[in-house]
Amino acid sequence: MEIVTRIARRLFRAPVAVVSLASKGTLRVVACEGLPASVVGAELAFDREVLRSDGPLVIPDLIADPRFCDHPWVAGALRLRFYAGAVLAPDGRPAGVLAVADREPNSLATADLLMLRDLARLAETEVQAGLRERARDVHSGGSADQPAQQVFLDARTRLWSRHAMYELIDREFHRSRRERDAVAAIVVDIDRLTGIEGEEADTVIAEVARRLRDVVRRSDIIGRAHGNRLLIFLGRCNLENAVKLAERMRHGTRKLPVQVGGDSVPITVALGVAASEAGSEWAPDQLLRVAEEAVGDALAAGGDTVVARPLD
Repeated sequence: MEIVTRIARRLFRAPVAVVSLASKGTLRVVACEGLPASVVGAELAFDREVLRSDGPLVIPDLIADPRFCDHPWVAGALRLRFYAGAVLAPDGRPAGVLAVADREPNSLATADLLMLRDLARLAETEVQAGLRERARDVHSGGSADQPAQQVFLDARTRLWSRHAMYELIDREFHRSRRERDAVAAIVVDIDRLTGIEGEEADTVIAEVARRLRDVVRRSDIIGRAHGNRLLIFLGRCNLENAVKLAERMRHGTRKLPVQVGGDSVPITVALGVAASEAGSEWAPDQLLRVAEEAVGDALAAGGDTVVARPLD
């Protein structure tokens, strides 16, 4: 669960992130970032309220909330002012809370709230994997403390991993189908990496990822698909707007060379864009396949270009 709290702090630029899980009727902290280690095992009134309200729960200013204005973490040395929490329900029943907190009053836009819920869904996957691992260990007589082998971040780029991307896109599929809105995917292939390998290649990929993060919306999902290929999922975005964003990515990537081993290496990217129309039917595999086909066309055209395709 520590990786979930680290991701939460990075995504929301929040100094505090906490995961609490229910055990024997009590909700207790199992992982935290930005708080003393002694907090682990404590029960938090904020988290209890998330479960009571069936979450998500956003409190823009804790001092202005009579339920928490006198809480030691609000009135005391920690001086927390903002809190947002989402319910973890790995088997459909509330089993815990993922929360972020800040020392300044804040709020969450709709896109940010969706991101918190997406991360909560990934945390549920971690909870389920941990329970399965423990059950397997106990049954086989092994240790019940081995961590679940679930990695959500790519180690070099600090983007979502391929596994996490597919989990999030699958969940976004169900949301967009309910709301009947347009979605898009962009596959980014980094040109001119021939002859650059190992750590130097990772340096280039990490720098390109940083430049892409400067362009995408906070609500967009960006991850490393494999090798030198990155994947961006755009909720509530049609083909026209996705192409505009892809062009901004292309220009933002190529404006400066990347320093690799003392050399300045010019970098360009080929981008394949696929998008559905509002109200249309689509499937995750279909969206990604069309985006991959589009980036293949962009590479065949010499790279440093954008190719877009609507879904059939």
